[in-house]
Amino acid sequence: MCRICHEGSSQEDLLSPCECTGTLGTIHRSCLEHWLSSSNTSYCELCHFRFAVERKPRPLVEVSTRGTSPRAQ
Repeated sequence: MCRICHEGSSQEDLLSPCECTGTLGTIHRSCLEHWLSSSNTSYCELCHFRFAVERKPRPLVEVSTRGTSPRAQ
């Protein structure tokens, strides 16, 4: 069972990427990648194992300019 999404290995294989054991030691790769990205960390919060993380820059998101158009005169 994945310690993040709590689902089994039916859709994706479970990995043991750190030094945690038992049910806390298994995780889906996609769940791990999402967690590392959203938490902005590179280590396991339980066993403090450092993951080899390669950060890639995210593409810029277009900023909404709604309400900034010139007013009709």
